[in-house]
Amino acid sequence: MKIEADKSKKDSKITLLSLWRQFLPLSVSDVTMACGDPLITTTLAHLPLARVNLAAVGVAKAIAIFLESPIIMILHASNALAATQRSRQALWRFALLAGGGLTLLLGLLTVPIVFSALGNRLLGVPPELSETVRYVLILMILWPFAISWRRYFQGLLIYSGYQTAVAKAGIGRLVTVAVVLFIGFISQISGALLAGIALISGALVEAILVTFAAKNLGANRPPELTDSTKLPTDLKSVWRFYFPLATSMLIVWGGRAILIGIIARATDADIALAAWPAAWGLVLVIANATRMVQQVIIKNRGQAEDRLLLIFALSVGALCSLLLLLAGTTTWGNQLVQSFVGQDQELVERVRPVLLICSSIPLLVALQNATQGFLVGEGRTGVVNQATTVGTVVLLIGAFSAVQSGMNGAIAAAIAMVAALVTELICLAVNFKSLVVK
Repeated sequence: MKIEADKSKKDSKITLLSLWRQFLPLSVSDVTMACGDPLITTTLAHLPLARVNLAAVGVAKAIAIFLESPIIMILHASNALAATQRSRQALWRFALLAGGGLTLLLGLLTVPIVFSALGNRLLGVPPELSETVRYVLILMILWPFAISWRRYFQGLLIYSGYQTAVAKAGIGRLVTVAVVLFIGFISQISGALLAGIALISGALVEAILVTFAAKNLGANRPPELTDSTKLPTDLKSVWRFYFPLATSMLIVWGGRAILIGIIARATDADIALAAWPAAWGLVLVIANATRMVQQVIIKNRGQAEDRLLLIFALSVGALCSLLLLLAGTTTWGNQLVQSFVGQDQELVERVRPVLLICSSIPLLVALQNATQGFLVGEGRTGVVNQATTVGTVVLLIGAFSAVQSGMNGAIAAAIAMVAALVTELICLAVNFKSLVVK
């Protein structure tokens, strides 16, 4: 299925500035979501058993996001399919089924015998972390359902032009996480359990806020266009459209969950399991600021020139990469790292090189999301899946090879992550001829 861009209808009023205006509120949503990780890291770093709790939360979140991964692209699908009433209704049913099913799977994983088989044996979770990780996952059982619900309504809001409402809901999520962490810190609750409570509380609050916003603003009302042969209109056709996107995210987050297992087998596993989640959380604060590039492109494809959309993506990615480079090389960057991971100087020294290696990631993520946006807008979701698969293979082979050679676990993960994104971007560029600027 290919949605052709009608050049004759392109709106000359769309400028780089107007694209940034659409993007910034959406970026706030992703940034506030990413900021939750450093807040959690900072809080846990100042509570007892900091390294153990940081490692346990890193493992638990990797598992939870792996199970969430099939419905991450609900946002993209909701934005792309919002043009017709029938496609919206079909996607809504799909979102409920997918979110509910994945929540049941997460609940099953928390059963001790199941977790022992998968968590301890497959992922190599150290015995001293096993029970803590399982308890965190119990607290997060509703995570996939809340994410699926939230992303469906976010897509409707973006399609209807209510980006500010998406940003406000993201801020609400961050405030919720901060309040829960503050109360837990004052009460001296176990760090890992506090993190689990904060994560699920934030996700539930944001899901509620976007739902009310969509209803109050009318974003959930059926559009004037009621039918289109270009869009899926039932569960079967939605599944055909969405399956490559779902498996793409499953591969991505499955790979990242396995990456934790690879790091757990590094010679410096004890500190690497704490350093990688802490460093990656900081990287994501900035890199996630670029992800909504994809939604802007899906929304504006056919109304603005591809050249302009690519320039927009490059400008976003370059700015964010510069910020991360400064964070890894300057004095204030060192102070920033210390504020997040506490006074554990060894942990600080492990985190800073990772930030430097990952400084190109925001630019790569911006370009990755831009090319994916073009492809999703044309219905070419299979290409996204193929590129993701190749990139994840590179990630795991690269990290495993580096760890086997004796490299620092967090450094190995960082190098492999950059190599994987570069590889994925090359695959997307080769398969998408529209990337050739006309």
